[in-house]
This record gives sequence, C-alpha cells and structure tokens, in this order.
Amino acid sequence: MEFNRPINRRKALKVMGLGMLSLCVPTLPLYAKAQDGKRHKRLIFFFSATGNSLFVARQIAGEDATLLSISQEIHNEVPEYEADEIGFVCPIYCFIAPAIVQDFFARSTFKADYFFAVGTFGAHSTIFPEFMNNMAKERGVQLNYISAIQMVDTYLPFFDVERELANPKIQRIPERIAEVRAAINAHEDYILPVTEQDRMMCEGYYRSSRRDRQRPTATRSEKIVFATEACVGCGVCTSLCPHGSWRLVDGHAVAEGDCETCLACVHNCPQKAISIIPTPPEPEEPNRNARFRNPNVTLADLIKANGQVKE
Repeated sequence: MEFNRPINRRKALKVMGLGMLSLCVPTLPLYAKAQDGKRHKRLIFFFSATGNSLFVARQIAGEDATLLSISQEIHNEVPEYEADEIGFVCPIYCFIAPAIVQDFFARSTFKADYFFAVGTFGAHSTIFPEFMNNMAKERGVQLNYISAIQMVDTYLPFFDVERELANPKIQRIPERIAEVRAAINAHEDYILPVTEQDRMMCEGYYRSSRRDRQRPTATRSEKIVFATEACVGCGVCTSLCPHGSWRLVDGHAVAEGDCETCLACVHNCPQKAISIIPTPPEPEEPNRNARFRNPNVTLADLIKANGQVKE
C-alpha cells in the first residue's frame, strides 16, 4: 500500500486529464447500466470516498452484477430499480449511513427478491445495522442481510493512516470480504447484532459531540476543508467531490457547497494540498502527511464514480 505522493504541476495536470478522460470516453465504462429494460441479476449501489467501499462492492459484485454510483444515481429523474438482488455498500459515518446514501434511499424505489447492505468501517460499526434496517423499512424494503467489514480508518482528525496500515486488522480484510460474499451468494438471512454496549458507545459519542443524530457529517465544505498554498490548480478535487463543491478560482481550488465530510478531496489530492479545518471538540490531524486510497482503486476510478456533470 502506498500513500499519494506529491507531484509537480505537470504531472498533476496529467492526472487530471486522465481522470476526465475516464469520464468522457464511453467505450471504457466502469459501471454499466442496462438500457434494454431487462431485469438485472444483481444491482449494487455504492458510495466511496477513498476506495474502500468501491473495492468491497467490486468483490461482492461477481461477474453478473451491475455497479451503480449513488453520488450519480441520486440525480436519476426516474429512480426506480428492479433486480433479482439489490445491495448497498457504503462507509459508516458516525455509526450510520452517510447523508447522501440516506437521501438516495429516500427518493428511490426498489424491487428485488433479495436485499443486502454492507458497511465499511474503521473503528466501530455499532448501530449501523439497526439504522440501515429501519431506513429500509421506511421505504418498504426488507433487508435480508446486513453486515460490516472493518477496513483502514480514514477519518483523519482521529486516526493516523500510517498507524492504521500497521494495524493487524487489515490482514483480515480479504477473509471478511470472502465471508460476506459467500453469505450473500447463498442468500443468507442475517443481520449483524447490535449490543447494548454498541448503543451506549453511540449515545456517548452523540452526547459529547453534539452532532445531528440523523445527518452527523452533512455540512458545508467551506467549513471543513481548504486548499493550501501547495495547490497547483490541477482540478482533481473539482472532479472528485460527490457534490461538485470544489471550483478553481484564478488557478486555486476553492471549496463551497454541500459536504459529506467524506474527505475524498483531502485523501486524493495529488499534492496533499487540501487540509481539514479543525472543528472543536475534534482535534487537528495527527499526521498531515498521511493520506490513503485503497490500493486496488485508482484515482480515475473514484473520479469516474463521483464526478458530477455540471450544466
């Protein structure tokens, strides 16, 4: 596993060009969406900022699945989906599903014989299974399977990615993915248990942080991140943000708009030129040089998944 290393302006612009090319060339699709009206075998909706959830979604997909990006499908004017199996893969933010996943679920209609959800988390999954189950039921969806997979924790105010990579937990990732994939393939009925200790941990966190319990990480990007003087204006952040909330002003990146606090822009900036604005009671980053992208996912993959088409 390698961290993103700083590169010069020329290379940064080249990276941006490759990323934009992956958005524009229709002969190289990463996520195919059938237009013939035929019923899909397995549909997997995913949201991913650093590639962990995209990697898991790919592993679960198999050969006959269709992967669809939530950050793009949320703009679908007719959000009606039907398949034999429908699944959702996303990171767990503050123990629940990200706001963009909640919003997508709220405006969409799903029909399938088997539903599953998988969360990726760094420290604790706690109430995620209950949250997903309740959210689905509100939309008339009965999830058959809900589980979670522990990955590298990428929330930079609390976790040093370099230390995370040295954590023995990452050695179990392939095994856990294989277990989850096998369970889904077998159409197992299983919901990861939530313990009283999980609920107490969650309650303590929300009481001390005073975050919104339904949308704890939804905010404004200008309150969370900023581009330092190291910015070379390559535009990667403008192509990568799931809300399209970065723009270039006089060759410098400026954040303004909706934000998931997913930190995709921070982790994937080729120059490491994007930093987090400390928001008490959360601490400053313990290691500003530590950034992460899942080694099985490229920058172009994430741009392809999260890029927004602007008018």
